[in-house]
Amino acid sequence: MSDEVEEVDEKLDFATAMAQVLKDARANDCLARGLREVCKAIESKKAAFVVMADSCNDDKYKKCIQALCKDCKIPRVSVPKSTTLGGWCGLIRTDADKNITKTVGCSSCAVLEPNLPESVKETEAWGMVQDQLKK
Repeated sequence: MSDEVEEVDEKLDFATAMAQVLKDARANDCLARGLREVCKAIESKKAAFVVMADSCNDDKYKKCIQALCKDCKIPRVSVPKSTTLGGWCGLIRTDADKNITKTVGCSSCAVLEPNLPESVKETEAWGMVQDQLKK
């Protein structure tokens, strides 16, 4: 049994950890998605960190988020594809058999820290993401 637990822990990479943190934040209504919500979260300093997709083709959008993060000293993480980020944020459609039929892209999201429960902050995934942000 303990061998199985160790194998699961070894498989936790940064992408999996980030997906888990975003899923937990969404479940606790602590996830801001889209430019307007993310900007509000950054300016009010409620964002623990911001995730932005590199595949966003609007330079003004990218520069706005980057400048706000830099100005308010909010850590920013980049992911390669907006559809990946959209899937992590729950922007998916499923059929009757719960198979994913469509994933909507998401260019940015922010995890809101003030309302995030301690149970989420104590997870291994949260710790891994925070360690990566400090680098």
